[in-house]
Amino acid sequence: MTKARNAMREDNGFKLGVFAYSYEGGNAITTVPERWSCRWPEIRDVIQLADRSGLDFLLPPARWRGIPGAINNRLWSFETLTLAAATAAITDRIGVFSTVHTPIIHPIVAAKAMATIDHVSGGRAGINIVCGWNKADFLMFGIPELPHDERYVQGQEWFDIWSRLLAGAPEPFDYDGKHFPELEGITGMPGSLQSPGPIVFSAAYSPAGRDFAIRTSDYLLTVAESAETGRAEIADLTKRSAKAGRETPPGCIAVAYVVCRETREEAEAFHQYYAVDNADHAGVDYYIATRKGQAALPEALYNELRARMAAGNGGYPLIGSPEDVANGIKDLDRAGFAGVALIFLNFGDELGFFVERVLPLLERAGVRSAA
Repeated sequence: MTKARNAMREDNGFKLGVFAYSYEGGNAITTVPERWSCRWPEIRDVIQLADRSGLDFLLPPARWRGIPGAINNRLWSFETLTLAAATAAITDRIGVFSTVHTPIIHPIVAAKAMATIDHVSGGRAGINIVCGWNKADFLMFGIPELPHDERYVQGQEWFDIWSRLLAGAPEPFDYDGKHFPELEGITGMPGSLQSPGPIVFSAAYSPAGRDFAIRTSDYLLTVAESAETGRAEIADLTKRSAKAGRETPPGCIAVAYVVCRETREEAEAFHQYYAVDNADHAGVDYYIATRKGQAALPEALYNELRARMAAGNGGYPLIGSPEDVANGIKDLDRAGFAGVALIFLNFGDELGFFVERVLPLLERAGVRSAA
């Protein structure tokens, strides 16, 4: 198997990816009928459009339960390792990511799956490592929730086993850790087609989470309250990285939701319609209650920005005309972000308009080059 192009390894400037298409409703917590239905034929069309259009990565978050509310947003969801394998077989150049909760998926299983995806894709597999999530999700598996910082101790052991296998392990090795004790004769081939291994994202906001990302990851997936606060967070990450002996910090990828229409007025009206007037308020309340203390977002965002929670899990808002949305992305680029993970209320209805109208503006502005 020869290596294919991997858009995430090309020097084309600011990275653009599609995020949260792997479950019904996407990252919106709303009751409107236009919400993403997340059926395979629609997912297939979206991922192939993203690939053809020169976007850089596809990143599906992992979900095990829905969000109880007026409707059960996200209950219908697809497992992301198997989804990535299907995606790898029908795309050519885009980075194909999976999200793994380290307390749920064993690192040996994840390594074997990732090697499979990497060979199917010709070297385009990537992983988004999540060391904690909602307690209710873990209870489905009978897994207790670890104290916050201990999750990253477990995550480091997980990563050490996983990455060693992805490097190729024809000779058996043993591993005896606090969270993965007495593993004997670990071995596995093939390894990854990529060297030293697949591209790694880490989703973390807390100091312990960011230190974990510095040790393990190429990119940090984060939520920016604004471009200005994002700039400060990137400066802090750079300092933390230098203190840890890492010369180049992980690139920061902002999560952003897009409401793009011909005019700013149309976009703002649609945002009001789905994220305010028809927000699933009970679902938003449930989500806020389960996520507080998890350090996935600054706590202030939960109570102060309810519309952003309903619109896209508190993501950075890109609302307006194509020019407005392009300008918002340029602000993130100037702040030092390496890219953005894009969310839409309905990926099938809206990604094409973004590609047709916003992407050329970014290329003309020199934010990124054409694929």
